[in-house]
Amino acid sequence: MSGEASVCRVHHVALQTANLDQTVKFYTELFGAELLSRRPFKRREMAWLKLGDLRLELFSTRSGERLHDWNDFIPGPVHLAFEVADLDAFLNRAKSLGAQLHPSHPEPFTPPVPSAGRIAYLLGPDGEEVEVREPD
Repeated sequence: MSGEASVCRVHHVALQTANLDQTVKFYTELFGAELLSRRPFKRREMAWLKLGDLRLELFSTRSGERLHDWNDFIPGPVHLAFEVADLDAFLNRAKSLGAQLHPSHPEPFTPPVPSAGRIAYLLGPDGEEVEVREPD
């Protein structure tokens, strides 16, 4: 594959949320994301956040529509994963901001993979899993 046709990096991930205010707050306060913009978009509102080199594009529901509850039985991404230097310090701060561990994984753990770091799953604003992990 030539250099011109190869993928260099992920530019952004788009998330649809039932509560845009809560989701913006979750990623800005807990993960330190920078809110780049927020504006109407067609029958929705959208926000762009920056987390290091990654951008999150957040979409509200369309006016007059309701999203289905998050569950493990839908296609698409399963979770977002963020690396932190100190998982315990991050989780202590997260809990002080009202974040909770996801019920599917109520405690941090080390996956059975060679040289894996510890992992925890937070309960995201729409019930989704948001992974936080130490470096491998």
